[in-house]
Amino acid sequence: MKIKKFIAKDFKDAIRLAKVEMGQDAIILQTKQIKTGGFLGLFAKPQVEVTVAIDDSLQVNLDKMRQVATPNPSSGIEEVIKTKINESKVNSSPKNNEDNLLNELNVLKNMMSDIKLQMYEVELTKGISDELKRFYDILVKNNVDKDIALQIVTSTQNQIENNTDRGYRTEELLLNTLQKFIDEIKPIEIKSNKKGSVIFFVGPTGVGKTTTIAKLAANIAFVDNKDVALITLDTFRISAAEQLRTFAEIINIPISVVFEPDDLLKTILEYNDKDVILVDTAGRSPYNDEHLAELKQFIDACNPDETILVLSAITDSNDLYNIYQKFNLFNIDKIIFTKLDETNNYGQLLNVIYEIKKPIAYLTNGQNVPDDIEIPDKLHFAKMLLKEGETI
Repeated sequence: MKIKKFIAKDFKDAIRLAKVEMGQDAIILQTKQIKTGGFLGLFAKPQVEVTVAIDDSLQVNLDKMRQVATPNPSSGIEEVIKTKINESKVNSSPKNNEDNLLNELNVLKNMMSDIKLQMYEVELTKGISDELKRFYDILVKNNVDKDIALQIVTSTQNQIENNTDRGYRTEELLLNTLQKFIDEIKPIEIKSNKKGSVIFFVGPTGVGKTTTIAKLAANIAFVDNKDVALITLDTFRISAAEQLRTFAEIINIPISVVFEPDDLLKTILEYNDKDVILVDTAGRSPYNDEHLAELKQFIDACNPDETILVLSAITDSNDLYNIYQKFNLFNIDKIIFTKLDETNNYGQLLNVIYEIKKPIAYLTNGQNVPDDIEIPDKLHFAKMLLKEGETI
């Protein structure tokens, strides 16, 4: 990394000097007004100091990519930057020269970052067919991480090149590849030779755990014809406990409210003749360590057969991953994604599943009980990642 300061009478001259010596891809780190010359601080002249940096190894790669992305440099990067700076001057109303300089600086830095990213993408997708590039764009638009989308289309491109049978369709090969990235599908398995299986449901607030448990309880009782019991630990919200109690009465299954970890194991033993015991927990902030520690006391008290993390599909990829990392304190076995009806983009689900390598148990797409819950179909889910404006 090479860093250097340039001093000139104004911002434009300083940038010109930096470009001449450091090249077009130098990154501006700082700009400020200074005074130079004079005697004992008197008669000093106001000037501008610009600090720039360039990564020598990056410079070599960018030169190669520029040949692909901008065959005519004189009408490429320079013209775009000039246009954006001029637009900024017209559209902004800076209070003084310093504001104007900072505005130009921000525009220039943002443009350089955008252009470098675009050139990087052009280089990465070089050699991929136009049809697969179109699918790559669709995946990215649907929130699939760019690196994951690139792996998907690259794998598909390799299959095409190695496929001697030309009767294939590109989309079919792409869908097959996508299904491999979706990982496992594992709903709750109720074993006929075991009674009293305990399933814990955990997750942040507002993801729909209680409604999801109600849907599962109804389906297990009526569709699978199994005996179910409900336990709720959600004593923070009176409405949640009452909602689950009312539902339990409607479908005639037992329910208990537990306040302390010591009472949980006793309650579970009371339901030991049931096929499955579903345990609802209070929504917890993944960033409140004290609340997570309290919940862990309940989980440690009974050592559940499965712990399922409930996540909302309208949460972005980074937050989904961070939530999982925090809740994995409880050794998460499976994932349920809720609220798929509230978004048309599902790439964030693929991103987190690809990273954490945990199976999906169910997807929910509405508030209707016992409907609006399903075991995911890999092919259908893969198709949703390649289409826009459709719900799963």
